[in-house]
Amino acid sequence: MPLSVGLLPLLPMAFFIVALARTIQKMDEMQKRICLESALIAFLLTLALTFIFAGLDRAGVYRATWEDVGTPMLFLWGCAYIFSSWRYR
Repeated sequence: MPLSVGLLPLLPMAFFIVALARTIQKMDEMQKRICLESALIAFLLTLALTFIFAGLDRAGVYRATWEDVGTPMLFLWGCAYIFSSWRYR
């Protein structure tokens, strides 16, 4: 597979990052706080989940793939966003 075809999925990801940055810039202070707080909570929970998977891998119990971390990460962000929104209502 040529390198240019392999890098093709990076183009929509770059557009998404630019759109996300513009959306965050247009938010008011409370919306920014909720969004960034939920991202922090999700990051910390995902980090803990990654450490758990690394420990299981070292123990030889379970070897996680990237899909095992990516899907729960999105779920954790959604839960963190709901929690942060509820907290500031």
